Amino acid sequence: MEPLCMKPIYKDYIWGGTRLKEIFEKDTPFEMTAESWEISTNDAGLSTVKNLNDITLKELFEDRAKREEVFGTKTKNMDKFPLLIKFIDAKDNLSVQVHPDDEYASQFEQDTGKTEMWYVMDCDEEASIVCGMKETVKQEEIADIIQKGNIRDNLKQVPIHKGDVIYIPSGTVHAILKGTLICEIQQNSNLTYRVYDWDRIGKDGKPRELHIQKAIDVIKQDAKHSITSTNGQKEACNNVINCDYFKVDSVKIKSSYQSISNEESFEAYMVVEGNGVIKTNSKEYEIKLGDSFIVPANLGEYEIKGELKLLKAYL
Repeated sequence: MEPLCMKPIYKDYIWGGTRLKEIFEKDTPFEMTAESWEISTNDAGLSTVKNLNDITLKELFEDRAKREEVFGTKTKNMDKFPLLIKFIDAKDNLSVQVHPDDEYASQFEQDTGKTEMWYVMDCDEEASIVCGMKETVKQEEIADIIQKGNIRDNLKQVPIHKGDVIYIPSGTVHAILKGTLICEIQQNSNLTYRVYDWDRIGKDGKPRELHIQKAIDVIKQDAKHSITSTNGQKEACNNVINCDYFKVDSVKIKSSYQSISNEESFEAYMVVEGNGVIKTNSKEYEIKLGDSFIVPANLGEYEIKGELKLLKAYL
């Protein structure tokens, strides 16, 4: 049992930039790359395991004989791998959008909902995001605001800084804005309802599709989004997100971090600063900024050495 070193899938959406190639040295085929799907079993982009002959993570998860050993007892009865993890380079604004909750997604899309979190790896000096609508907006006013094309005037735009953690539960109107490099951890769903797209034109020369009625159906003005910071972290491992769908720790290593895997859940790691190695009983694996790997549930003892910062996602 060894760590699973992941090989991502890339997306070239119109708002993407060049940092995934230039900073992370990603082997993307695109001149402008918007997203790197690092850990994904979603049919829209299947990541593979480099040190297991490029088997897809989906194939590995669907191997029932090995599932609990690799992914943990909590995944035993799951229909699909629970998470989708990405790096996102927003050179331009993403659309203003919203994601449905599990109930709506199951009823109308035959899918799961999408709660997510963002970790700001880097951003421009005056970068900001859209996180919810202004507090003065009442739930019963949302449909009228959107249908009249007034949503831009009613968005809550907040400043962000490197090291910030933003929690976006389903139903929250949101947008990653230009000049931002983000690690996103979310439910394994690709359901996105666009509400507003900054009046821009898509690659085909036409405005991109909006999903006005579905967005109106699922927006929750009382969704409890939040923004916190990992800057000034004193402990080696701090929990930053603890929701119904996943937990996320910020792991800051000065020289060495020792841990033991948990039989209940895999641990998905993303390197967001620095370089180092992960060491098991038998091998060492080099890891660098922008890498991702999974510690299997039954791996046992392991050590991460170096000066680096990682996000650890688990169930």
